[in-house]
Amino acid sequence: MALPIVQMVNVEKWYGNNHVVKNCNLSIEAGEFLTLLGPSGCGKTTTLRMISGFELPSSGVVKFMNENVEKKEPYERDVNTVFQNYALFPNMNVAQNIGYGLKVKKVPKEEIARRVDDMLKLVQLEGFEKRRINQMSGGQKQRVAIARALINQPKVLLLDEPLGALDMKLRKQMQIELKRLQRKLGITFVYVTHDQEEALTMSDRIAVMSEGVIDQIGTPKEIYLHPKTRFVAGFIGESNLYDGIVREIEGDEMVIGTEVGVFPALKKQLTGGTVKVNDPVTVCIRPEKMKAGITEPEGFYFHAVMKEKIFVGNLTKMIAVMNNGNEIRINRIDEKDLPEPGQEFFLSWDTEDAVVIPSRSPIALDTADSIEAAAAAEQPEET
Repeated sequence: MALPIVQMVNVEKWYGNNHVVKNCNLSIEAGEFLTLLGPSGCGKTTTLRMISGFELPSSGVVKFMNENVEKKEPYERDVNTVFQNYALFPNMNVAQNIGYGLKVKKVPKEEIARRVDDMLKLVQLEGFEKRRINQMSGGQKQRVAIARALINQPKVLLLDEPLGALDMKLRKQMQIELKRLQRKLGITFVYVTHDQEEALTMSDRIAVMSEGVIDQIGTPKEIYLHPKTRFVAGFIGESNLYDGIVREIEGDEMVIGTEVGVFPALKKQLTGGTVKVNDPVTVCIRPEKMKAGITEPEGFYFHAVMKEKIFVGNLTKMIAVMNNGNEIRINRIDEKDLPEPGQEFFLSWDTEDAVVIPSRSPIALDTADSIEAAAAAEQPEET
């Protein structure tokens, strides 16, 4: 088995008393597009900067091709970084910006010109070599920054939210363009973003970070369909989350008790660990898996009242309210047999569409405590 191109082993990062990255263990394969995804302040950019050498780990080991590099300067590592602000030289034209790194390395002028031409073709900016940077659009500047990084032929390209300054339409175009470039070149991309759709669109694997910890690493499909923590379930895409406790376990099935009621679940849909009776759990059902109908379904169901229906082109988004006041999100492509706002309806889902996650989050623990207290209060007193 080939060695990972980048490894982080038990890496910690402190800024004074602020524990920014906690026991980070990460292996990045050669030629893959890996995204560090998470909210602001989760440690993803600091992790990227420790890979690049712009930050040193407080402890732990950073390796490139099995060689320890945590004490090497950025220019001693076979990486290049593209920043959100692009950091282009306004006094240079496009060709001069792209070839700057080669000029510093004293590469012959003929070689620089040839490689700059190659890069212009790669990022589809032929004919722009004499253009000044202040005459370029946001998307064009981003391509120049990528070309300047790629011309040095790094083994790893690090990208720190490079699409953050672009409008939505251009961002979507550049997402596809970046993935095309990565596949064509076969270079390892490590990408930082807080945008879930961006990560799902481009990545081979996603490392979801929360409060300095990598909560889960997996393919976009694994992360979306089988989240292993309550945070991942709530952060990736839209989710309906039910906190509760395991009431029963028998064979391949479980019974989950929640504030909205009791329903069955499948053991094969359990992610992120094991559970036993009375353990707190979070159940995740995606909005597109929710069933809303005016005809009573077979099996279990709940009553809900439609609050709002929003047509967004390719689907209808709905918000409903359950008996305890919880709001539930439902997405449907067709509008057949859908209840109208203010109408009561039957809410259900298939058991194989409900992911059960062992949870020690404060929300899940508080909910479990309240369910247990309510169950105890319902027990008849012994005489």
